[in-house]
Amino acid sequence: MRLLSLASLATLLLSPALAQDAQAPAGDIKNGEKHYISDGCYQCHGVGGNGAALTGPRLSRTEFPYEAFINQLRHPGSDMPPYEASIVPDQVVADIYAYVKNLPPSRPAKDIPLLMGMGVK
Repeated sequence: MRLLSLASLATLLLSPALAQDAQAPAGDIKNGEKHYISDGCYQCHGVGGNGAALTGPRLSRTEFPYEAFINQLRHPGSDMPPYEASIVPDQVVADIYAYVKNLPPSRPAKDIPLLMGMGVK
């Protein structure tokens, strides 16, 4: 497992150039949804992009700037396999990014009866 150093992660997340989504290419949400399923993103991140503790982080409504998103996809700092441009072209990444940015937010635990019945707050 490769992990980003704290300094690398801070640089990546705090860089003013990366903090602007204006650098994200225009993406097609419908095509992004198609690829999110066909390319297997849902297998680790869930159909709704909510992620799971043991498989992959939440992607719905991601706050990652586009450059950080594509960097994680191409050079993952975890057990995620790398997806090179020959496998997932940059335009498809932009489409997937547009799709996950526009997924509905997760429901609060208080709105899920099963969780409330288990004492989750």
